[in-house]
Amino acid sequence: MIMQNRYPAPIGKLRSLFVATLLALSVSACAIGPYDTKELAGLTPPDSQFLQGLSNEYVALGDLERDEYDWPDTARFYDRAIRAGKGEMVEPEALEKRDLEAAGRQELKQARDRLTELFNAGARSIAGPGSARAQAGFDCWMQELEEGHQPDDIANCRAMFLAALSDVEASVNGALVVLLPEDDGKLGVIRVENQQGSVVLDTVRASALVGRADTAPLASGTFAEDDVWVVFGAAIAAGPVPPVTFMLYFEQGTNVLTPESQVLLEKVLETIRQRNLPQVEVSGHTDRSGSTAYNDRLALDRAGIVGQEILNLGVPENVLTVESFGERAPVVPTADGVSEPRNRRVEIVIR
Repeated sequence: MIMQNRYPAPIGKLRSLFVATLLALSVSACAIGPYDTKELAGLTPPDSQFLQGLSNEYVALGDLERDEYDWPDTARFYDRAIRAGKGEMVEPEALEKRDLEAAGRQELKQARDRLTELFNAGARSIAGPGSARAQAGFDCWMQELEEGHQPDDIANCRAMFLAALSDVEASVNGALVVLLPEDDGKLGVIRVENQQGSVVLDTVRASALVGRADTAPLASGTFAEDDVWVVFGAAIAAGPVPPVTFMLYFEQGTNVLTPESQVLLEKVLETIRQRNLPQVEVSGHTDRSGSTAYNDRLALDRAGIVGQEILNLGVPENVLTVESFGERAPVVPTADGVSEPRNRRVEIVIR
């Protein structure tokens, strides 16, 4: 933009000198504080292509605003770059953070909803770089629309967002497979295969996408832990609760629980109360200090006492199994006639 100088020469020179001094001070100030991205140099890149790309995209946006001496937005974008570089899952900027006109706000809301829907489908993990460009394009578009005086910049940011969004939408179509560890922490191996090819998943949160029957499965990297809960949280919560096993111990030759096991029994009963449709297996065991026949009866007596406590909760009899193993399944193998406290027990499995 060209402006005509309406000031007399001396005043114009003074004004130019003042502006030059102000800009010099501003440039000096931007080397420290919220305008400095040197902090990124000392960070270990996050284990996420999305966050790595997002941090770089925000640095680029901050650089553009810095060149225009827009210090608040420089600080805003650099701050988001640093947060992403530290591994924080930075969300697209909220519309409430900007002073927007009604017409622009409506279009931005629709755009943000589309982007959020893709993120909820796992796009940040499936198409990390494209998702980063889409989010940066959205934030850039909103920032320029708030300023409202650079229509070319508004159009460029909007175009950046829409192009990246289109690429991401094309990437997330298909069946998604993510390898998660079992409840005990063990990790298996999954082969995702069709007639066009296969992908082996053997690391935690490794993922693959099968777009169409006529295309081979595509390895899509390590799924972000946050995205696992965003995408699969409801399914995980609806899945079966893993079984829980308890051990209750008895005084020698009696059906009296040890004091510690009497306390633990309350935890057993509370666990059963928390299950909607529990299946409970109770098995009695003894050591080898008595005869086999005596131990069979004693083990069944012990299991029956625990089983009755469970029935007293209102648990239907058809979900409870009570059995005796006597001395035949010791935890600690011993010779006949040996007393072993760890073998005098009732095992309870709650499914």
